[in-house]
Amino acid sequence: MTGIPGENNPESGDVGGHEQARQPLKDELKSSLAWLEHAALAGGDLVRLVGLELRLAIADSGKLAVLGLAMVPLLLLAWIGLSVLLGWLAFAWSGSVALSIVVFIVVQLATLGVMAALCKKYAKSLSFPATKRQLQTLKEETSGTKETEKSDSTAR
Repeated sequence: MTGIPGENNPESGDVGGHEQARQPLKDELKSSLAWLEHAALAGGDLVRLVGLELRLAIADSGKLAVLGLAMVPLLLLAWIGLSVLLGWLAFAWSGSVALSIVVFIVVQLATLGVMAALCKKYAKSLSFPATKRQLQTLKEETSGTKETEKSDSTAR
């Protein structure tokens, strides 16, 4: 009786002295290891895929920028064409060249007015209004605590 119970001896309650099955534990460890290897391979593939798609996106963003620059002159020509059409309609309606020129200029000035109003609106956000309010609140709280400290020290 020098053996450890459960170690291939009949004294452990194992009738025939057969080896107890440790196979399920080994199989589970092997399957876990295989799963980890598969996860590592999938992660590596994912990183590689992200790298390739990033390269493709960078190349396409350059092409997109060139197309955007090519569209600017076309948009300007379309806008001028629309303005000329409105001026021509004013001329056809009134027969006055002066009125058609005024309509053309008014269309341009109205567009500039809308753009200026939008620039003014967007410029307000560039001044960080929420941050300024937060700093103002912080200053008021800080000065408020200093004033209470001063009043507390003078009261003593």
